[in-house]
Amino acid sequence: MGDSFPLLLPLPSLKYPIGSEPNQPVSINQHSSVAYIDNVKKILTKEEFQKIRDTFMGPVIKLSERHLQLSGKIIHVLLARSIVTEKENELLFHFGGQLLRFSIREFHMMTGLKCTGEIEQKEDETENQDYTWDLLEGGHSLDDLEEQLSKTSEDSSDERFSLAMLLLIESILLQRSAVYKFPLENVKKAQDINVLMSYPWGREAYTLLLKSIKRAVKTKLEKVKYDLQGFPLAFHLWILESIPLLQSAYSTTIPILQTQEGTPSFLCEKYTCTVTPSIGQVLKVEGATNLKVTCVLPSIPHDPEDNVSMEDKADEDLDAVIELVRKGYKIKADDWRNRSIDSVDAIEEIARKSSLFGNVEIGHEASASNVNCLVSELKRLSDKMEDNFKSMTSRLSIMEEGFKDLKSRVSILEDKHISDNKKDDTYSVEDEVNDTDNMEATYTSPVSRTTRGEDENAEVK
Repeated sequence: MGDSFPLLLPLPSLKYPIGSEPNQPVSINQHSSVAYIDNVKKILTKEEFQKIRDTFMGPVIKLSERHLQLSGKIIHVLLARSIVTEKENELLFHFGGQLLRFSIREFHMMTGLKCTGEIEQKEDETENQDYTWDLLEGGHSLDDLEEQLSKTSEDSSDERFSLAMLLLIESILLQRSAVYKFPLENVKKAQDINVLMSYPWGREAYTLLLKSIKRAVKTKLEKVKYDLQGFPLAFHLWILESIPLLQSAYSTTIPILQTQEGTPSFLCEKYTCTVTPSIGQVLKVEGATNLKVTCVLPSIPHDPEDNVSMEDKADEDLDAVIELVRKGYKIKADDWRNRSIDSVDAIEEIARKSSLFGNVEIGHEASASNVNCLVSELKRLSDKMEDNFKSMTSRLSIMEEGFKDLKSRVSILEDKHISDNKKDDTYSVEDEVNDTDNMEATYTSPVSRTTRGEDENAEVK
């Protein structure tokens, strides 16, 4: 796309055409387990467990203690509405024809997990191991980890903290199957408390969930049962957060209380109950006339990782479509049929929805900063379109000059062709004289022929 803004923005391909998605009853199995929270509470003292609550695992623990139900039906309906893109580290869906984006940013907003920082562990960090855990050498199970924790004494508070943290991280966020053996690398991270607390476990959990969802979308959507690895409840709650009608119908939420000024409160903390609807009930919400869908969730105040992202393939057209939708454009059925968005119409619709033009809401409540941002974006898009028109005008002018030159050359060729034809169809005066002489030279009169015959006969005689 470059510096110019195209008049028609292409829409990405759909996994299934709208209206033909597989909506059969389905069951989704998750391996994430909250059972180990109670087991850890039984081993640790209240003070020790409170220390764990105060870490990055606090929001997830609070959510897990509420025993929310995972709705396989809601998840399946959205997965069946997957959009095919070149992006490797984020997912795009449609619901009611409107776009939703799920990336590591949304995963972080739902869980509060640390998603920034070094993934690769440095050698000097692996060498600084404070503890030796015989039961965890090589691959280990969750039961091995729990047994190792149970063998510690209250005098080893830091060791107990590290083992308990690892047990909760692996059981809730990183579980792949009931018999999965976790790698030794996790144990090495937990053996150094500084590495344990600074490692971006959220990024690892998101990557596991992302890959699991992609596998399901690729091969399992037409089956009646499949599983998801990692922490799919975060994905479920993100769907509810992005589609208010689903949220109000199939969950119970409470206001998020600001516990400390300047400290972010993450979205999972507001959910106290979830309900599992049928496929038909979810489809009914999708067809509602008052359906609203949030493509990109608004920022959480004071969140230091609000801009977290993962490097991905560039797709400027897709990014432009998402930006238009985020600003308030509602994709039409004709857009999907035409596989493109008229950018001029989209900008006009955004302007109409702006508070400057009489509407006070664009997805979420408009503020002065939102309006200023919108005006700036509209100006940027307008400038790009103006530059594009100028470029088109310049190219048309060059083409017009080229057509004039071509027309002139054609005219010269036509005149020459006409002149050549005239020469072929008429004689010159000199040609006529020469033709007459030739005729006289070859013509013999009857009288001449008779006289010559008599002379010949006389000679014979």
